[in-house]
Amino acid sequence: MKKEHREKRRKQRARRRDVLLKSMLAVMRPLPEIKKFEGPLNKIAILAQEKLGDAILLTPLFRELKKLAPRVEIHVICLGLNAAFFENDPHVDRVYSVKTDYPAYFRAIRPQSFDVLFNTKDHPSFNFLLHTRLIQARYRVGIQHPMHGGFFNVMLDWPFHTPIVEKNCAILSYLFPGCRVEDYRPYLPPQPVREAIREAGSALRERNGLLVNLSAGEAEREWPPEKWMALLKKINRPVMVLAMPGRYGDKRLLEDALPNVVRTEPTQNIYEAGELIKNARMIITPDTSLIHVASCYNIPVVGLYRADVEHLRRFGPYAVLAEQLISSTPYVRDIGVDEAYRAWQRLESAISGREAG
Repeated sequence: MKKEHREKRRKQRARRRDVLLKSMLAVMRPLPEIKKFEGPLNKIAILAQEKLGDAILLTPLFRELKKLAPRVEIHVICLGLNAAFFENDPHVDRVYSVKTDYPAYFRAIRPQSFDVLFNTKDHPSFNFLLHTRLIQARYRVGIQHPMHGGFFNVMLDWPFHTPIVEKNCAILSYLFPGCRVEDYRPYLPPQPVREAIREAGSALRERNGLLVNLSAGEAEREWPPEKWMALLKKINRPVMVLAMPGRYGDKRLLEDALPNVVRTEPTQNIYEAGELIKNARMIITPDTSLIHVASCYNIPVVGLYRADVEHLRRFGPYAVLAEQLISSTPYVRDIGVDEAYRAWQRLESAISGREAG
């Protein structure tokens, strides 16, 4: 019943969005197609998606833009709550936080004029398309979608299931015809971490241990503590546990109950989590943000997913050894302990094979 209600609400929102988009196009003239970029590229505005994982997957675009056009100014319009992440990135020149202060955002963005605006959403969003049209730019670039017609000068035609990290870099082939992206691997901007976390990371590396992450932001995407307990009892390696504040109690429970689980300070941000991840043998996690952090450091992943194949293909582990466990239901909790253990064994074997050369 709950699933049917969610689906009904999703369809209602989609209908409202479609009406709004058609109304917007009726007021604003459709933009002409511009097949070739004539330059110059001095200033680019990038509309960033809302979640932290989305922010991580944008980083290769920033790096490649600065390689191909070292003097370009990169301005990020942040419609989520990740402004601080982008502000920490040395490749980004300016960040506009839309949600924290709308009036200040409009005062800051109105006088700006960009050579290129890139909307990174590959599906229609009223807010993103509204900002696409309100911000001044000579070229407005988006991803191909039937509902995007008229909003862009250029629509990049990439298959829907292309990994998002690659799709984010699709604009480079328009701006720099013939260029080849050699490295799509994302990164975390450098940030200080506490000494206790550095020491924990060093210990994890020395002991060749693994990480597990309990938190995923939604109850439907998390595994219950009794299953973590049963799994970690089977694993004959040192383990450290990551958790958000709502699951600190489960973290302590595992640390107190199991001799192979090492007690650590809770991490305070994504950078401290990254310090542990980059020193781990592998990570087992239901959270896609940490899967993307593992991709930053080429750390193998066992990912736990709901029955959502589209999400898995587009946001799954990238350029790392990985095992992907997909629940037969909309709930990660329905993945069995034995399934997870076998996935750990397979990945452990793959890592050992890689180490043996």
